[in-house]
Amino acid sequence: MDKLSKLTFISLLITYFIGGLELTVAGSLNQVIADSLHSSSFAGTVLSSYLIGGVVGSFFFGFLADKFGRKKTLEIGLLLFVISSVIITVSQNIFEVIILLAIQGFAINGDGVAGSSLIVEESPTRLRGRLFVVLSTIWFLGDMVASLLGLYLLSAFPSYLAWRISFAIAGVIVVPFSLVRFMLKESTVWESFGKRKVSIGKAKNLLLSLIIISSIDSIVTYVFPFLIIPDFIGPSLGFNTVQSAKFTDEAIVVATILSIIGGFTAVQFLIDKLSRKNSVLLGHLYMLGGFAIMLIGLGSSLFVIGDFGLISFLSPLGLFAISLLSVESFPSSIRGKVNGLVSGISSIVSSISPLIYYYLGGIGVRNLVLSLVGLIGIAVITIFFAEIKDTRKNEISEIEKYYNEIKT
Repeated sequence: MDKLSKLTFISLLITYFIGGLELTVAGSLNQVIADSLHSSSFAGTVLSSYLIGGVVGSFFFGFLADKFGRKKTLEIGLLLFVISSVIITVSQNIFEVIILLAIQGFAINGDGVAGSSLIVEESPTRLRGRLFVVLSTIWFLGDMVASLLGLYLLSAFPSYLAWRISFAIAGVIVVPFSLVRFMLKESTVWESFGKRKVSIGKAKNLLLSLIIISSIDSIVTYVFPFLIIPDFIGPSLGFNTVQSAKFTDEAIVVATILSIIGGFTAVQFLIDKLSRKNSVLLGHLYMLGGFAIMLIGLGSSLFVIGDFGLISFLSPLGLFAISLLSVESFPSSIRGKVNGLVSGISSIVSSISPLIYYYLGGIGVRNLVLSLVGLIGIAVITIFFAEIKDTRKNEISEIEKYYNEIKT
């Protein structure tokens, strides 16, 4: 990688890190934000606004990235984020915060769609999978830093200042890299092939498979830590609300640490050693086995924390491989739109699924976890039957040869 390509990668790393940080801040401090603005009943809306903005951003920026190029789209996304980060620190009411968080979610998710297309198109073939894994793993690091930052700021500052400082820190971190964005080169692959009109043919089946698998992944990775652990497993162990919250925090911290370790070690090693299909399959079989084993030890908090940590060590191999396929397997003229579609639909599913699981709570903890096992089983079956080309050794420009251009 040349110097400018390295700067591009670092710029995208910072954005992904901030994405994980901001989502966790919005989620973990949502009640604090609402209370400090005398709007306690809007606590849930604070997080929802970020998620809704992210869904819209995935679809919209996917279109922009294919229409106007990766560079311009990334510049727009970063400008929106920096401006909203500055304004949110001095916002005076809950409605301003909700709107600005929606803009941040819009910008960050959109940036991710355009950024993943750029990094896949500009990375050397031998490094493409590994760089994509590093980019994805850094999101988890943002999650963990946000959790630690929140604990420190809440202990060191009044609550009405703590959340404002969190957003200010994110904005300050990003500002130097906003200059780098304007130095980026446009993707040479998009410049060469981005204006082609292509027929994706049988790849429609692959796209459907990716949407199904990615949606199931979003349910499992969102519902288990943020709903099943605190609202069902904790109480089933006799914990009160505070004890359940602490139990959940411990489980998430352990899982996050192990996912970061796994992402920088085993997952990074395997992503290009195995075929893309085998990476997806191994990651999901590992996840399936982990949740099946959890059924044995639901009566022990230590067992649940330990097993969830082990699940988080290698299952990202399947999650990241699916995300990589959503970008890598399609031609540059629709790469952003496909990635935005897969990301957007899975985000919608993840936002709806907690409501469904909440109303299913009466079936019992064991059956709730068993339902996740069943969903992962469906994902595994879908992977078995999906026609997934092994593109790990292909130059990204060679992907264009798989698709016929539509003559006009």
